Amino acid sequence: MMLFADTANHYVWSLGYPDWEVRFDMDKAQAAATRKKVMGMLAADRIPAIGYHMPFPALGHVAPRGEGGYAWVPASYQTYLE
Repeated sequence: MMLFADTANHYVWSLGYPDWEVRFDMDKAQAAATRKKVMGMLAADRIPAIGYHMPFPALGHVAPRGEGGYAWVPASYQTYLE
């Protein structure tokens, strides 16, 4: 499992368009390169992930979407009791 913290600041924009900059990126080129690398690794290996800015429950995985973009796939938060 990976906690990618603030690598993605929005589950639609930052994942769908990892080249897009956000105001909080101090080094914009490096931030975009980091997003592409981390999201690519998460998607390729389907690593469970937690992101600060992902929708509830903030646990899920990243899936490839379109040309160079990704999508957030949330994990189910249902409790299964038998």
